[in-house]
Amino acid sequence: MRQAVRTILACALLTAGGCAPSRGGAGHSTFGVGATDAARTSPGSLSSAPIPMRREPWRTAEFEGLVITTPHYRLYTTVTEPQFLDRLGRFYESALAQFRSALTDLPEPDRRLEAFVFRDREQWHTKTRQMLPEQARSFLGLGRGGLTTRGTSVLYDIGPRGTFRDTFAIAAHEGWHQYTQRSFREHLPIWLEEGIATYMEGYRECDRTLRFQPWDNPERLRTLTEAAQSGGLFSMQELLTRTPQSFLEVGKDHLLIYYAQVWAMTHFLVEGTGGRYRSSLEQILHDAAGGKLTRRLRSHLAVSTQSAEVSVGRPRLGPAVVLAYFHDDPAAFERQYLDFIDRLVNMGGRPGTGSPPSRPAG
Repeated sequence: MRQAVRTILACALLTAGGCAPSRGGAGHSTFGVGATDAARTSPGSLSSAPIPMRREPWRTAEFEGLVITTPHYRLYTTVTEPQFLDRLGRFYESALAQFRSALTDLPEPDRRLEAFVFRDREQWHTKTRQMLPEQARSFLGLGRGGLTTRGTSVLYDIGPRGTFRDTFAIAAHEGWHQYTQRSFREHLPIWLEEGIATYMEGYRECDRTLRFQPWDNPERLRTLTEAAQSGGLFSMQELLTRTPQSFLEVGKDHLLIYYAQVWAMTHFLVEGTGGRYRSSLEQILHDAAGGKLTRRLRSHLAVSTQSAEVSVGRPRLGPAVVLAYFHDDPAAFERQYLDFIDRLVNMGGRPGTGSPPSRPAG
């Protein structure tokens, strides 16, 4: 499959508190990048269920550490803390299980996925320059975060030291990008790729059990609420056609609003309007994974425009998905989406439950 080059950027905030939710930030894309602001965090713990894994020395001219091999991953790391090494493989395997089952049954990767998790930003810089010599400069200006390119994630321990919660949160978001890059035969539209990545961010560690809980994302909800109350939400046209880096070029606040909105968009597709769009969302995922998405879009647009020759290029992919799969014109779709946001913001949590997500401690 020919990969089109594009850059995906994301920002996220994490929550403090012992069993509080952890949220990360940062398609089917050549590049997927995640960044996060500093936050107070507390150590968590993962399920102790046994997962086969092997540790071996890993040495190159630049790095020395371990490679941890699990059923689905090869994880290269220069982090040395035992707590981190014990949790790394189990976290990635648990996240993959979430990717494959949270929205619908999705295929298993046909090869082990590779990720690099370095102990500091300097090593991350070195690896980024090795992998992306021509594009590295644009990535090196990022704050705390990481990137994913051609199915390989490159992260570093973003601290606070000894907790690793922020690092794992970035890994969860980037993990979705990594999974689709290696397992899907076609691109998802950018807004949906990033929306699902934010959907995968929420997880909770308590009593040695790891649970992924998409609604447990107070930072996304807070950003969404502030934007809605100030009239700062982006239009549906902007969400469906623009890239994350185009929002970042205007400012980090714009990027955070974009991610909060695509996070809400994914929840809207999963359970909004009585679950009207859930089956269509599942079909999109199956079609992208199986290589049928472009053909379906082209067929639908050819009928709707009475033309046999229809281009389904990147700029048209976002709106085309709404028309072909959800059978709504963008204006009607947007009205329902904004109503969902209004109820979400006014209720301070999941519409229809009256129960807000867990709040930050302190």
